Order: sequence, then C-alpha cells, then structure tokens
Amino acid sequence: MSEKTTPPAASAQRLVAAGIAFALAALICAAVYANGTLPLALDEAVRDFFISIRNDFTDIAVIGLTHLGDTVTIVALCIVLLILPNRKTYGLPVSLAALTGVAVYKPLKHLFLRERPDELLHLVEQGGYSFPSGHSVSSVIVYGLLLYLIRRHCQSETLRRILTLTCSILALLIGPSRLYVSVHWASDVACGMLIGLGILLIAINILERIDEKNENRQGL
Repeated sequence: MSEKTTPPAASAQRLVAAGIAFALAALICAAVYANGTLPLALDEAVRDFFISIRNDFTDIAVIGLTHLGDTVTIVALCIVLLILPNRKTYGLPVSLAALTGVAVYKPLKHLFLRERPDELLHLVEQGGYSFPSGHSVSSVIVYGLLLYLIRRHCQSETLRRILTLTCSILALLIGPSRLYVSVHWASDVACGMLIGLGILLIAINILERIDEKNENRQGL
C-alpha cells in the first residue's frame, strides 16, 4: 500500500516546494523592483563580507568553481551528455531543463536591467545584466538534475557516491561563488537559486511521471 501512495505524495510535496520557491523568488523580484533595481542594504553587506575573506588561495579555487557554471561549460556538458549512449537518461532531460532555465532568467534580466557590482571588484570578466543570476539558475537545474538522475540510474555504488558529492557541491556553491567574485548581488543569487530549484522540482516530477507511464506500458 505504501508503495502506491508514496509517489503521489512525493510529487505533491515537490509541487508545493516549487510553488514556495517561485513565490519567494517573486518576493525578491518585487523588493528589487521597489528599490529601483539598486542594491538592497543586505546586498551591500554581503558584498563587503565576501571581499573581506578573499585571499590568493581561495581566489583561485572560487574562480575555478564559478567557471563550472559558465554558459560555455553548461553547453559543453549538455553536448557530451547528448553524445553518450544513454542520452535519453541524462542528456535529453538535463538539456531541456537547462533551456527552460534560460527561457526564464533571460527575459527577467532584460526586464530589470540591473547593473552589476562595481567592475573594479570583479575577479572574473562578466558582461550583461545582473538580476537574476543565470549561473545560479543553471547550476541548480543542471547539477541538481544530474544528482537526481545519478542517484536513480547509476549502477556503480562508488561512482554514484563520488558524483553525488560533486553534483551537490556544484549545485549549492556555484551561486555563492558569484558573490565571492563580485559579479552579482546577493539578491541576484538568491532569486536565481530559487528559480532554479522550482524548475528542478517540476522537472523531477515530469521525469517520474514519464517513468511511471513507461512502467505501466511494460506491465500491459
């Protein structure tokens, strides 16, 4: 009985969590808009904190980390996943989810037209508008969905553990890395990660619905 009732409950919980994530993102959007797209008080405090903890070692590490969320990195990863034999398991869902994220955050950038922090503070080159953080959206979606798919499909226990840790770190830390390198405000990153989380949860629900239909067809 529990095997039949748990999946619908989990699906509903994910939808509720996605709704909460989108609602919180909307609140941040409203706060940024109300402030004339200027940095919020918390934004400036967080910027100052990350600048205060910089040193040569962490600069190198965080710059390397933040580049793993670059568009060229995400595109290259999706291409590799689409070339692999199990493209339907990993490449197709990850690529479609990543494109969904772009379709959401790109219009928002051009709607808000928010300027980035002072370019003199940047540790990496970054153009375009600031709000929301595209790196934050994409990293949560791509590495978060990879985490889910690996946990679900990877047969090797050792490989699953290594990739689970790797994807978890990338999904959670690429967003904050944008604050360390001073190319985003904290509200950019928070909104981006919340949007990414909402899309990720919906993508997981869709994938589980597809898997369920495939299992039902095989059972006929």
